[in-house]
Amino acid sequence: MTGSTMKTKLLLVLGLFLCVLGGQTAIGQPVPASPPNADPDRLRAIVRAGAQKAGTQAVELGMWVHNREVLAMAVGHSMTTVPATTDMHYRIGGIAETFMSTLLLMLVEQGHISLDDKISRWFPHLLAADQVTVRMLVANTAGYIDYVRVDDFLKLELAEPFRTFTDEELINYSVRDGKMNFPPGTSQQYSHTDNVILGQVIQRATGRSMKELYDRNIFGPMGMKDTQFPVDQEIQSPALHAFTMDRKFYEDCTYWNPFWGSTPGLPTSNIHDLGKWGPILGTGRLISWVHFQEQIAPTSVGKGKNRPDLYFAFGFVVANGWIVQNPSINGYSGGFGYNLADGVTIVVGPPRARPPPPTHPPSTFSARSSNT
Repeated sequence: MTGSTMKTKLLLVLGLFLCVLGGQTAIGQPVPASPPNADPDRLRAIVRAGAQKAGTQAVELGMWVHNREVLAMAVGHSMTTVPATTDMHYRIGGIAETFMSTLLLMLVEQGHISLDDKISRWFPHLLAADQVTVRMLVANTAGYIDYVRVDDFLKLELAEPFRTFTDEELINYSVRDGKMNFPPGTSQQYSHTDNVILGQVIQRATGRSMKELYDRNIFGPMGMKDTQFPVDQEIQSPALHAFTMDRKFYEDCTYWNPFWGSTPGLPTSNIHDLGKWGPILGTGRLISWVHFQEQIAPTSVGKGKNRPDLYFAFGFVVANGWIVQNPSINGYSGGFGYNLADGVTIVVGPPRARPPPPTHPPSTFSARSSNT
């Protein structure tokens, strides 16, 4: 988890990068012959200026039009004397929710599961399981309390960053008091708990691990060789290092345990594979047209804070014609966007703030001097 300062810096860099594209195109408009302002040199200059203004120590950015790479660049350092490069891997956090919702719909089409199944089929004793459907989980309308908002979980996760949490432990933090955020299906609110339960439902419905399901259905067939579902806290080499101030001092958190994020928190990738994923996701290449339309549909509008131009769909936000995810896990944040009309993919690799200036106690000489 990262602080609000890093998120502000991310939004600034991403906002500046999006500005060079000109006006955003609404869904349904014809795809232009080429996107505006897609000159790599100009984009590179704007990115460097934006990164400097945002005060980032390192940032990676990429832009693709359909399957054509326009720009992929890295600014700054992974570690001291180690420059950041675009082939470096990092935790992608919530971007993996786009994998999970696509996988779910593939499994629906394969006959393993139905969106209308009650989750009591796999969780007979779970709170409200006889009211919650698989569709509610992927749309985050199930109503389960988000365990990352539970104080004792947050304190433990920060105190023991290498601790492994099981899915059962994570779910228990949410349901142990027998309370829900709202009755299932009546509102919408992002909840890690919904995603944890969904990952378990997928595995129980198929009898296969998420790693095997991803490798067999997405990563292998799509040639995403730099995207993995680790079974531990390792990141494949070369790794882009992450640093954080979450514990009130600046420290390397690259190999903190990501299991507190469960299924969506584990995958690692790099900007090249995420650029490849953009048009796969954004055109519904792996699922039927009917299911793709359901995946991006504004069914949450009118629930919670969702509105027609900004709403949560199946594992991502649709913002004025863009599919968007802005993950944050263990010092890694970033941005992922695909424009449904223009076929433009934008990936912001994990921007990292510069370390705070060192503080030193006054020396004996300076203390004495100040008293003379």
